[in-house]
Amino acid sequence: MHARLPSLPRRTHVAAGLLIAASLTGLPVPLAGQQAAPRPMTFLDMQHMRQTGSPTPSPDGKWLLYTLSTPDWKEGTKQTDIFVVSLQQGVSSTRQLTFTKDKNETSPKWAADGRFFVFLSDRDAPEDKKTRNQLYMMRPDGGEARRLTDAKEGVSDVAFTRDGRWLAYRTGKDGEEQLYRLSGTQPDSAPAEQITRHPTGVRSWHWAPDGTRIYFVTPDAIDPDEKTRREKKFTVNIRNPETPVASLWVVNVAAAPSPNGDAHTTKRLTEGGAYSVDDVTMSKDGKWVGFRGLSANRYQRAITSENIYSELYLLEVNPNPDISDDAGFARSARAYGLTFPQIVGRIVESALDRHAMELD
Repeated sequence: MHARLPSLPRRTHVAAGLLIAASLTGLPVPLAGQQAAPRPMTFLDMQHMRQTGSPTPSPDGKWLLYTLSTPDWKEGTKQTDIFVVSLQQGVSSTRQLTFTKDKNETSPKWAADGRFFVFLSDRDAPEDKKTRNQLYMMRPDGGEARRLTDAKEGVSDVAFTRDGRWLAYRTGKDGEEQLYRLSGTQPDSAPAEQITRHPTGVRSWHWAPDGTRIYFVTPDAIDPDEKTRREKKFTVNIRNPETPVASLWVVNVAAAPSPNGDAHTTKRLTEGGAYSVDDVTMSKDGKWVGFRGLSANRYQRAITSENIYSELYLLEVNPNPDISDDAGFARSARAYGLTFPQIVGRIVESALDRHAMELD
C-alpha cells in the first residue's frame, strides 16, 4: 500500500529531497563553487552507501520523518533507524529518534495532529523470528517508544485514515493476513478490533478517503495442497505455478459488525475471472477506484512482461442510494429492529402514498 503525503509547496518537496540526498553520504550539501573530483561509481560504492527511505512530512509541513539504512557489506546486513529534520532549518536540525544497533525501525507515519507517529520495528522479535515487526508509537520530541501490538505473526503494514480517527494494520500467517484497527488519536487506549475474517486473507488494501470503508485485494481461492506443502516446510518453488486470480472487495467499517459479531461484512466488487486485480488506487473524492487488470492466463501473469497483457479499469464504488442487504442503510435499519423485507416494504408504501397509489 501507498501512504498519501500532505499537499505541500513545491519548494518544500525540493528541500526535503536535498536533505535526504545529503544524508546518503552523511556530508553537507556542497556549497557553490565547491566541486568534488568526479569518478565513476563502483559496485562497492553502492554497497557502502547509506540509503534513506519513507520520507513523511508532518501534517503542518514543518518536519520530515525518514529512515536511514546503514549497510554492513562484510556481514551482508543493513540496519535502519528513524530520523527527523526541520524543513525550515535544514540538515543541521537533523535528530536521530531510534537507536537500535542490530534491530530495525521502518515505515514511520504521522498522526493527524502531529503529536506522535507510529512505526514498525523488530526490536522485540524472538530469536527464532528476528524479522517479525510489531507496531509502536513515539513522540517526535523524543522519549521512549510504546509498543501497540503483540501480533503472533507480526505486523505487515499500517495506515491512518485521512482524518486520523482510525489506524489500521495487517497481520496473520502468509496468505491468511487480516485487518485490525486501533484508535488513531489514542492507539494505546484500547485493544485492537478485528475488521476482517476473510477466508483467503487480505493482500493489498486502501482506506476510503472518508474512513468509512476499506478496499482490499484477495485471491479468489487458496490451493489447500500448496498451503499444506508450505506449512510442512517443503519450500521448493515451482516455476510458473497455477495461481488463482485476485478480486477487489470492500468492508464497511462504519456499520455495525456482521451478525456473528466478530467482524464486519465484506462485499465483492469484481468477479467473473476475466482478469486479476492489482495496483489499486482511489480518487480523492472516494467515488472511483482505479486498478490494473492482469491477464487471467497464468502464462501471461506473474512474469516480467505481465504489463503487456494488462488493462486499466475504473470502477464507481460510491453510487447512491444503496439499499442492498449488506449496505450501511440496511444495517442501520436492522439495528433499529427492521428486517430487510420490512425496509423495502416501507419504502414502497411511502412511494405509493406520495403518488396516491394503492396496491392491488
